[in-house]
Amino acid sequence: MKKFAMIMMILLFVFTAGCKTSIETLNIAVELNDHAASAYIAKEKEDFLKYDIEVGSFEQYDTGMALAAALARGDINVGYICVIPAIISYARGVPIKIVSLTHQYGYELISREEIASVQELDGKKVACPKEGSSANFVMKLVEEQYDIKFNVLGTQPLVAMSALSNGSVDAVFIPEHYASILVSQGFKILLRAQDVFSEMPGSCIVVKNDIIETKPTVVKKLIELNIAETNFINKNQKEAAKILSGYLNTDETIIENSMKNITYTNGLNVNNVQFVIDKLADWGYIDKRFNAEDAIWTGN
Repeated sequence: MKKFAMIMMILLFVFTAGCKTSIETLNIAVELNDHAASAYIAKEKEDFLKYDIEVGSFEQYDTGMALAAALARGDINVGYICVIPAIISYARGVPIKIVSLTHQYGYELISREEIASVQELDGKKVACPKEGSSANFVMKLVEEQYDIKFNVLGTQPLVAMSALSNGSVDAVFIPEHYASILVSQGFKILLRAQDVFSEMPGSCIVVKNDIIETKPTVVKKLIELNIAETNFINKNQKEAAKILSGYLNTDETIIENSMKNITYTNGLNVNNVQFVIDKLADWGYIDKRFNAEDAIWTGN
């Protein structure tokens, strides 16, 4: 009897240990905006554990460049990050792959009400996050397509907002939800990202290569979770906005309006990513071109 009881205890221990090892810990970081909506929703609903993912840390960064630096340092192994800084990080040797898109668009040119056209800003002072940001990418496209040149104040979104509010600049290139905050203050959207890049990939999920190589099943679960939360967002935008407003410390109505300027979707279009890579190479932001497929993990 004692022998039987001991065997049962051993089996129970092995079974319990096996259950624990099925839960994988990921150190996650997001940008402090509603581009990372799927991550915030998953955290709020405690859905990571439903997909056997334990969140070791959940960090917020003001910009994609700051998040990219955290990836390079090894502080995190999963990032919900804008595609442009993700591509630049990959090009600079950070061992990551893009595994899913989280949205398209979500970057605007916001100006004072009296500015009637983009051409009026030729030679004028505009604020914009620095090189390596998606807002900067949009700004460069505007300069090319409109054949104009801005006098650029490179700065973070919050400082850019202050600069527009106090009249230091005539306009700002800025991501959502910050753009919608400015609109609520009486400024206007002069141009959207899709006006210069019709299918612009916005943000994505990147995963460190060691996780992809050793635990591909976990990465697949992360992708499945992202798809589920994206579906939730698209079907329950008011509820999603309410959740995001708490994390972003912003009025719920502003967040809801902001989300209307973003297309939450997960499909990666390789041609669009290639366009980003080619432009970054043209502008000298990365040393050389490479195939978009090299930076994307498809699950195979």
